Formats: sequence, C-alpha cells, structure tokens
Amino acid sequence: MTLTKILYIFILSLVLNSFPNLSYASGLNDLMVRGVKPSFDCAKAKSDDEKIICGDGIGMAFNGVPIIDNFYTSYYNLVIKEINPSDKQTTKNISLQMLKQRRQCPSKLHFHDSFSKEAFDRENEKIAKEGYNPIDLENLSSGYASVLAMNCYESVYLKALREITEFIYTHPKYKHIFEQIFYPNPSKYYHLITIKKQNIPYELRDFDAEMVGEIIDEAIKDNLVESNGALK
Repeated sequence: MTLTKILYIFILSLVLNSFPNLSYASGLNDLMVRGVKPSFDCAKAKSDDEKIICGDGIGMAFNGVPIIDNFYTSYYNLVIKEINPSDKQTTKNISLQMLKQRRQCPSKLHFHDSFSKEAFDRENEKIAKEGYNPIDLENLSSGYASVLAMNCYESVYLKALREITEFIYTHPKYKHIFEQIFYPNPSKYYHLITIKKQNIPYELRDFDAEMVGEIIDEAIKDNLVESNGALK
C-alpha cells in the first residue's frame, strides 16, 4: 500500500469519527461504543473499505459501520439458511454486488441519486448572498466529507438489505422468514426497509441511505439485536 493510500485511510477514518452521532437515534447510539467489531476478522482485513470499517488500528471509537455490517450480515445468514438451494445464488449475488460497491467507498464521494449540481449551485448562490461561505465540492470541509463517506457505506448496505427483503417478502414460500425475523411487527419493518426517503436535490446528505440507522434503531427498541448490532 502506498503512503498516499495509508494517509487517505488515516484521514478518512478520523473524519468518520468526527461526526459519530450525525443521524442515529439514541438506541443505535448506545451500541456505538469502542471495540465493536464487524462480521469479518479485522486482523485479516486487506481492502481499504475493510480497514476503514475496522479502523485499521486508528480507533474509530464510535464508527457505526461495524454495527450496520453486523446487522446486514446476520440478516443475510438467517435468510440464506432457510431458502432453497436453487435460490441461494440469487441472495449470494446481491451480497457480492454489495461488497463490490462497498470497495468503491474509500475512493469516491457519495452523492445520492436525486442530487442536482444545478440545484446545489443555486442554493450556494443564495447562501453567498446571505453572507455565508458557499460549499466548494472540490474542497469539502471535514464535516461534509464525513457525511458523504458515511452515506456511501450506509447506501450500499441498505440497497442489499432492500433487495434481499423484496426477494423473500414477495415470494409466498419465503415471506415467513421475514415474519419470523421481525416478528413483533413484520409489516412495520417491511415498510421501514423498502420505503425510500425523499432526498433534496441541493442537499449533500443522502437521507434515504441514513434510513438503515432508523431500521436498526427500531430493531434495538424491539429487542431484536445483540450488543454488536447482529440480529438475534
């Protein structure tokens, strides 16, 4: 790994740790404590995304991605254990695509699908006229960088979570799996997982991606997860 890459991972790790509780409710925040590990072995982490999630020894004390990773991975494992062998590959492909997209997170800024450069520029002009400093997309402050970095990880996990949910929930033979996992109120969780939140064209934040935190927070309130975020 080059020195540039090492410095990039170090800076991004610190940036992610700078805004630990940006979008999560109190239940999830309670899990975001030092030492929570993701579903994979951090000692064997090789790719940049894995090292950022683990903290790579830097100590992302309140990094929420390991909790999201544990929630998603436990969901995936519960589902794949119950579906027919002929359908397992469909679910595996969803997860493989998620991993492929997650590996891109350390090297690019995440902008949601509704983001409009034109709308953003108009808002920036309005901000400037009001006497505030406009936001330069070529030189983001650490705060905005942390939002976009976190949103990237949130978005790829949420996308895979939604695809697996749609696959099992819309198949009569598999719907019971979802109902057993989220037994207190399956329809509530189906709505939480699948209904997209409206994003604002001129906003940098991906409010829809942050829905994954709301899903986990609700599961915490219903006592469905372990202390590391994994489903029971």
